[in-house]
Amino acid sequence: MAGKMPNKLINRDKKQFSVIRALCLRGRIMSINLITEHSWIDILKIQEEAYVEIEPEDVNVLKSKWLSSPNTCAVYKEDNNISAYLLAHPWPSEIPPKLHEECPITASLNLYLHDLALAREARGKGIAKKLVKNLIDIAKAQGFNKILLVAVQNSGGFWSKFGFLNIPNAVICPSYGHNAKLMVLEFKT
Repeated sequence: MAGKMPNKLINRDKKQFSVIRALCLRGRIMSINLITEHSWIDILKIQEEAYVEIEPEDVNVLKSKWLSSPNTCAVYKEDNNISAYLLAHPWPSEIPPKLHEECPITASLNLYLHDLALAREARGKGIAKKLVKNLIDIAKAQGFNKILLVAVQNSGGFWSKFGFLNIPNAVICPSYGHNAKLMVLEFKT
């Protein structure tokens, strides 16, 4: 028997939203949660496992993305174990940030989806789709105009399912790896 819990919005007046969704299925609790300081050990393990074509980033670099915009970063938990994470932050440029560099705190109507990674055992369960849809909902609610990302490891087809479009001839740092593509999802205003 499955039951959904309602979305919870926090600090509505400050436009700081944290959408937390939980689903109980066969006694297992699966939920999208905000990242906390205790999440980083699991996030680093998942990052190491997920990226085979590019070098994993240092924890301080990843934390800078989170600290820049905690409400647009999330983890996916199954029975209190983190099985996936997503990092997104405001970015003032159409040129994506370089990998392995800390992110400054900035105000922008562009949201940059820096990272989405899943543990091996979480793949094929629709978890990535849930995290992306959650981010799109948050981005729209917070008034962002678009989400930019660099598709790595031949993931462009995955992103196109959400409406992301390739930006041809985009300038991308080589650290993103071979065949990296800048993509954008623009929201209608």
